[in-house]
Amino acid sequence: MKGILKIVTRCVAFLLIFSIIFSNASDYLRRPDDESDEIHAFYDEPKDSIDVLFMGSSPILRGVSPMVMWQQEGFTSYVRASALQAPSVTYGLLAESLEYQTPELVVLLCDNIFLDYNYVEREGDLRRALDGMKMSQHKYKIVREITAADERQTMLSYMFPLFRYHERWKEINWAEAEPSPLMGHSFKKGNVYLRGGEPLEYPTDFMQPSKAVAPEFNENAKEYIEKSIALCKEKNIPVLMIHLPKMAWSYEQSMAMESFAKEMGVEYLDFDREEIRTQLNLDTTTDYYDQGHMNLGGAIKLSQWFADYLDNTYDLPDHREEEAYQKWHEDYQVYAEKAKVE
Repeated sequence: MKGILKIVTRCVAFLLIFSIIFSNASDYLRRPDDESDEIHAFYDEPKDSIDVLFMGSSPILRGVSPMVMWQQEGFTSYVRASALQAPSVTYGLLAESLEYQTPELVVLLCDNIFLDYNYVEREGDLRRALDGMKMSQHKYKIVREITAADERQTMLSYMFPLFRYHERWKEINWAEAEPSPLMGHSFKKGNVYLRGGEPLEYPTDFMQPSKAVAPEFNENAKEYIEKSIALCKEKNIPVLMIHLPKMAWSYEQSMAMESFAKEMGVEYLDFDREEIRTQLNLDTTTDYYDQGHMNLGGAIKLSQWFADYLDNTYDLPDHREEEAYQKWHEDYQVYAEKAKVE
């Protein structure tokens, strides 16, 4: 009996030491990434403390600032987005998020319904989101779909990123190397803002009706968006589908999205419709980073308008005087200093 106990003890000790070494090696070898960090920092938010979840790809990642919304209206929110986020990843992140939070509203950016998403070509974009996720059934299901489509990508490398990045040891100056663990807490609440940008102009006849036919929905993307909406409905959480400012957009695409939202029984808000663009008062020479994304100045303008709209439409709570949300005031001060918000 003592012999068995000794063997068990040694096995447990080995696994513990291996886990520590494995974790530390991963922290040294992983490529630091703001998007992965922000997705991971979500886990630090206290359970059932987030009022609004923003889900989708880079326009919402860049264009929505939860901190601006907090300062103006007092509701809490978090952006779980990443560049060119696959609809399957959005659904998995949403399903996982709803195990930690019970929001009063889910906002879905659904432009990727027109996108033919190729897992083979988009490994980098996939990993920006998935490297920040904890291991779970949701992550497993996404990775299983990816690896079924691309045999070069493996389940092991997604579950344990060290197996993907192990060759980076050749690039690292070990005398100066420092570990880069995933971020534990975010003062930006998922937002990754952009500075600068080139002066732009709207295309000729932008958002005007034409004889053009809107691109067809990608069936895989449509299926995952439907699943996302159905999941929210099961939990009695309202859904708002949105399109954020993007110059590569058309009236026909907007109308197709509006029709789809009506079929799904959810609201749709298009920030490129003329009446909203007028209210936003975006300056194309200063507020865009590129044709598809707001810069920091544009994101602040957009978030101020959007915060007012969400608060008035969905009667969201104001937590600014609540002691339990004191940390949000502290985070805003850091955000205001870093972003140089006046």
